[in-house]
Amino acid sequence: MIYLWYSFAAIVVLAGLVGVIIPAIPGVPLVFAGLLIAAATAKFSFIGWGTIVFLGVLAGVSLVVDHFSGVLGARYGGASWAGLLGALIGTFIGIIYFGILGIFFGAALGVLAFELIAHRTVKKSIQAASYTFFSVVAGMVINLTLALVMLVVFVGAIII
Repeated sequence: MIYLWYSFAAIVVLAGLVGVIIPAIPGVPLVFAGLLIAAATAKFSFIGWGTIVFLGVLAGVSLVVDHFSGVLGARYGGASWAGLLGALIGTFIGIIYFGILGIFFGAALGVLAFELIAHRTVKKSIQAASYTFFSVVAGMVINLTLALVMLVVFVGAIII
């Protein structure tokens, strides 16, 4: 039965790693849940509560990065409130209709469209959309890094 729990924990961790790329799946929190299941299965014999709390904080940071990377990039790129609304709408429409490509381009195209609708110049609209695109990609890289750090810390706790 214990191997079943470890297998389940591994599947949850793998689903979390996939979720780092697909925003519909809460990637890093799933990695944390899988690691927590593995630690609980071992009755926390190889990992202490301090490490669990640290991993939980990393998972919380990833949620902040997930939810704000595109919008912060748009804002930093000079997007108006219409552009920020476009980022949110573009993200959801992009995911629904275009899958993984929509993740990368939905927010940026939403910013571009809403900035143009709000009568901003083409140059400023493209600048805001570009910043949005790069911040979404940076957010994914940060989340992947957080997930890998969590795995390294967890494996390190087992080895040490």
